[in-house]
Amino acid sequence: MNFRGKKVLLRVDFNVLPLKPREPRILKTISTIKYLLKKKAKIILLTHLETNDGKTPSTKKLFPYLKKFLPMGEIKLFENLRKFPGEKKNDLKFAKYLANLGDIYVNEAFSDSHRKHASIVLLPKLLPSSSGLLFKEEIKNLSRVFNPTHPFTLILGGGKIETKLPLLRTLLAKTDCVLLGGIIGNKFLKRKMISSGKIFLPIDVVESGGRIYDVGPKTIESWTPLINKSKLVVWNGPLGFLEKGFTDGTRKLVAALKKSKAKIIIGGGDTADCLPRNLPKNIFISTGGGAMLEFLAKGTLPGIEALKKQ
Repeated sequence: MNFRGKKVLLRVDFNVLPLKPREPRILKTISTIKYLLKKKAKIILLTHLETNDGKTPSTKKLFPYLKKFLPMGEIKLFENLRKFPGEKKNDLKFAKYLANLGDIYVNEAFSDSHRKHASIVLLPKLLPSSSGLLFKEEIKNLSRVFNPTHPFTLILGGGKIETKLPLLRTLLAKTDCVLLGGIIGNKFLKRKMISSGKIFLPIDVVESGGRIYDVGPKTIESWTPLINKSKLVVWNGPLGFLEKGFTDGTRKLVAALKKSKAKIIIGGGDTADCLPRNLPKNIFISTGGGAMLEFLAKGTLPGIEALKKQ
């Protein structure tokens, strides 16, 4: 695709408030931005911003951070997409409005590509379109799960059990073992289920006021040999209630994974927050949370299908 002199609508996911000192979702897009600038493209960044309480601040909040990290070149930042009702409504009129701003569309927002929003599924049908470098890297690494090397271990934790169960059902037959912590592990424990076959539950837990907040040290000790034997490990969701400070189980799991020789894929924002900056090269950190889970469960995403139909 010839980018020279063209206005490129680069869909990114910079929905990262509050900003961390080094925000992975922003930093990982820099390779694509540099590539487009080298090809003499004029970049218009498209993203949404939404706080936990549902507010949609202006993307102007990102200016100081982006100026610090993005390379010099012709880069513009469009206003918060969520300020336009047509974005979430997947409105064709709004998509056409966006299309008139550029010549080419590039999707570098893998982590948003499970959403049927105008800038994800309609815009690529209106302009010559492509996926970004990070987007391609996400698909390449996550696709290892569809024809996995064995032993293959799946680790699930965190909340949002409704997004974890479909993945568990889909991948159970392909896995050699499944390690369950977080809310999904607690649900299994409360139903008096025990570790059996491929599924391994916590053997000790950290409790407070009758509630389970984390896995205990014996659990990580019992899981470590399973991890060490694995050739592929996929992990989504922390093992403890991070917001309450229960991080020990998750951090001990990270320590075990760092020593593993397996190909390791880690996803989910809360999970990524527990990771140190410098990790071995065999560990891939996905920018996707819900998008990663849906891609692994279904083998595709609405944003991927929209690019295919170009």
